[in-house]
Amino acid sequence: MYRRFISGMMLLVLCVLTSYTVAETPPLLSIANKYIKIYVNNTKYETGRFAVDTTEGDATRTDDDHKPLIYGRPRPWTSFTTIRIDGKNHVFGKATKKRSGKNLPGGEIVRPPQITKNKITMQCRYGDILVEQVLDIIRSPSTGALDTVRIKYICKNEGTTETTVGIRTLFDTMLGNNDGAPFRLGEKEITGEFSAGKDDYPDFWQAFDSLASPAVIAQGTLRGGEVTAPDKIVFANWGKAADNPWDIQVEEGQSFVRKGEEELDSTIMMYWWPKLLKPKEEFSIVAYYGLGGITFAPGNTLLGISAPAEVQYNKADPQKYTIVLYLENRGEAKANDVKVRLDLPMGLEVTQSKPEVFIPELIPGVMKQISWEIRPNGVYQGDTSFQIIVSGDGLESNQVSRNLKIVGPPRLVGAVAMPKLKVVNNYWQPTPPLTATLVLRNIGETAAYDIKAVFQEQRGVKLAPGERAEKLLGDLAGKQQTNLSWQVIPENGFEVGKFNVNITGIGVVPLKIPGRLPLPPLPIRLHFTKQADLKLGQVYTCELKANNLLNISKFDLDIKYNPQQLRLVNVS
Repeated sequence: MYRRFISGMMLLVLCVLTSYTVAETPPLLSIANKYIKIYVNNTKYETGRFAVDTTEGDATRTDDDHKPLIYGRPRPWTSFTTIRIDGKNHVFGKATKKRSGKNLPGGEIVRPPQITKNKITMQCRYGDILVEQVLDIIRSPSTGALDTVRIKYICKNEGTTETTVGIRTLFDTMLGNNDGAPFRLGEKEITGEFSAGKDDYPDFWQAFDSLASPAVIAQGTLRGGEVTAPDKIVFANWGKAADNPWDIQVEEGQSFVRKGEEELDSTIMMYWWPKLLKPKEEFSIVAYYGLGGITFAPGNTLLGISAPAEVQYNKADPQKYTIVLYLENRGEAKANDVKVRLDLPMGLEVTQSKPEVFIPELIPGVMKQISWEIRPNGVYQGDTSFQIIVSGDGLESNQVSRNLKIVGPPRLVGAVAMPKLKVVNNYWQPTPPLTATLVLRNIGETAAYDIKAVFQEQRGVKLAPGERAEKLLGDLAGKQQTNLSWQVIPENGFEVGKFNVNITGIGVVPLKIPGRLPLPPLPIRLHFTKQADLKLGQVYTCELKANNLLNISKFDLDIKYNPQQLRLVNVS
């Protein structure tokens, strides 16, 4: 009785301790810095949907602190991503009964949202298709600060048949308290429904409500660097986008007011058309969204420039960049014959349009957007600046300058380090498998993205069982170095083991790095194990050992002994 009581008490204590140590899954996961915050829905509904807020936002202002960029309070559900597989639409993450993607089938959550190395990742399976969502914070192409969200989707066909996979993202944009601020795309001010194909949009779009005192300036990057240019972009009201998981009927100029309502509610959708994925193939898309950078020149002629913080000169792959000027006449009278001149420094040139633009008249209170396409020409690299000068009849002259940096492309160099083999007691030392270590450096100034390294066997060296030939390194910033390793097995019979490591990535010249491993020959040796003192009538095991026989599949063995001294009992 006493023992049974004690056992019961011990069981009770264990149960209490166990229930106490089980941690609840947090309903929101987030990563943040001093500029922005990403948070992801981790509840059983709308799992994986995300939103973006500012923290301190633009460091030079306080009126954009703790404001939404993508609506998500208290838990994100209005923005979602459609995965289109063989013509059928699915929502990334869990299905929902709410309006945004209502009744759209979800995926099997293989890995729920989790934070790894300052990234929020999640994996979903749709039959044979595995889709991973990766969210992290990166430097803005416009501001140069860590104030932009990188949104990445990786789709892999793990089946045995070909499948088509496409992606549509829907961002329920919101700038502070403004849910219907105009989108600004090159020289267009978009206040109603609008769509554009890949050949019809510039590098980025921005959104803000007022040039004089913008609460929040948002920017979506559409091309350049690692960004995957969408096949189509659509601006529409959120209700229409939420109700239609893929195609929507765009009515050019139709207001952002939802049907049957009175308030503006804008959204942007980006499409990447379905592409064929063969078995074991994968593809990824990358989008950027965050804070926009505008350099202002106040006055009655209010000016604002938006342009990249950094442009890259690459003779083998020339790139073009967009400069946008926002111009507003805040005077009392109409201005005539307005001249706008772009002054570029050495190292930059205009591609198609002319540096000077003439505006016949500029009405007070009306904003004009003027854009130029520029490219580096290789004459100069380094820190520089450009300026835009505006003058006209009845207009107060003004000018605005913006700094930028002209840099070269990423340049990868590398080498493979191997341990030195020596022979000790008929065996190689160190004992295989060995570690082949790739040391990869980016000696350029700009980052290389999505770097992939593939180990290619040649002779004398093979990958160890279970080792993967292909490995992803991710991104490598300018002037940075990283290491990557494979476990390998050397093969006897070769003087030198040889292999290659093939490097590819976005914005880099493919690189083949050779690897060598001198292979000291292993001696062939036949010997009997040493016997103890033999005694009459006892049975002894006599083992014959062979070291380093190459390519042996069949052999004959002839052992001679004196039958007057020994008798053969058994052969094994």
